[in-house]
Amino acid sequence: GNQPQYRMVRSLFETRTEFTDSLFYDVSTWSLPHSFNLEHAELSSRQFNRNLQGSEVESPEFPAGNMYGGEARYAYVFEWDAYYAPRTLYRLLRAGVRAKVANRPFAAETSEGVRSFSKGTVLVALGIQDELSTGEVFELLHQGTREDALDVYALNTGLSREGIDLGSPSFSMLQKPSVMLLTGDGVNVSEAGETWHQLDQRYHMPVTKIETSRFSGASLDRYNVLVMVNGNYNSFLENDREKLRGWIAGGGTVIAYKNAARWLANHGISPVTFNESERDTSAVRPYGDVMQNRGSQVIGGSIFQSELDLTHPLAYGYRRADLSIFRNSTIFMNPPENPYASPVRYTESPLLSGYISDQNLEQVSGSSSVVVSALGSGRIISMTDNPNFRAFWFGTNKLFANGVFFGNLVNRFASEGGE
Repeated sequence: GNQPQYRMVRSLFETRTEFTDSLFYDVSTWSLPHSFNLEHAELSSRQFNRNLQGSEVESPEFPAGNMYGGEARYAYVFEWDAYYAPRTLYRLLRAGVRAKVANRPFAAETSEGVRSFSKGTVLVALGIQDELSTGEVFELLHQGTREDALDVYALNTGLSREGIDLGSPSFSMLQKPSVMLLTGDGVNVSEAGETWHQLDQRYHMPVTKIETSRFSGASLDRYNVLVMVNGNYNSFLENDREKLRGWIAGGGTVIAYKNAARWLANHGISPVTFNESERDTSAVRPYGDVMQNRGSQVIGGSIFQSELDLTHPLAYGYRRADLSIFRNSTIFMNPPENPYASPVRYTESPLLSGYISDQNLEQVSGSSSVVVSALGSGRIISMTDNPNFRAFWFGTNKLFANGVFFGNLVNRFASEGGE
């Protein structure tokens, strides 16, 4: 009664899985807490207590991070949880800073006492910097606290209280991503734009857009990441496919969504397989039902629950295994033969909100959302879902960032086709 925007708030949090119709103009559900992958619970009037209410938000302020411990003698670390951590990391790498990522957790002495740091923590050790002064490194990290809401911790020794020491080989050296995005004929315009927006506008990372018709003449040497969004890549002739295959084998990382992932598999570039729907050709049906029946098999946009392998580099920055995924395709990827190669899988009862037919629900249940495969020294990250959907599905943005920054670090033996 005291909430003037009651109807709007309720609609933003609403989940629904039962519908009287199966035809939708657009997506069948919008649920804000799922889009941010937030833990949340609904309180009934009986459970509600006024003491739970915070103060009224009059003007939302961008949060500020902290530089704990001032200038370090040995190293700085920051965790990957912060939404804009990729922006800080790219700023460092672009400036020539050498940075590493922790593949195992550790605990270290900070100005705030002993603190535990999770996998995915970024380490900037001062002793290995050869392009910038210690003051310049400090200022770049301080910029991250001001502009990216990052908490940075100064460490004055390489010895950890628990877990790996800072000189451990369990830290991997990071390379600066140089990203190209395929656009043009056959490529989904919206998804290409959403990918560009995530990198350029949010992470302040330059992206080179290459039209599919110009791929054969493009020089790929300066790029190490290629994004292929949903689309039709049949304009790629055999020499284009061999050029792509050679670039990946030489160490490139491809992030491919939906039909792009299927195209790579169809041409033997990736070994992933898909669960294709079998059409019922035995039944005779009335002409007047054609649109209703076709519409009932479309997933216009629904929300599903997946399970993350929190030990995998593509899951760095996540703390909970539950991940809400927005899906608007009927492309179903089979779990790979390699048991380590699928860091994101749909649960056996995945529907959280929205419409899906019984047949499609059976196919999506237990299927893979992400599979990593190996080709030579390169990696292919196949995804059945768009992690940057309409620039509002924030919860899966980190999956995409992890593919860009850490995709090349995925162990070959944990990749499909890489045994």
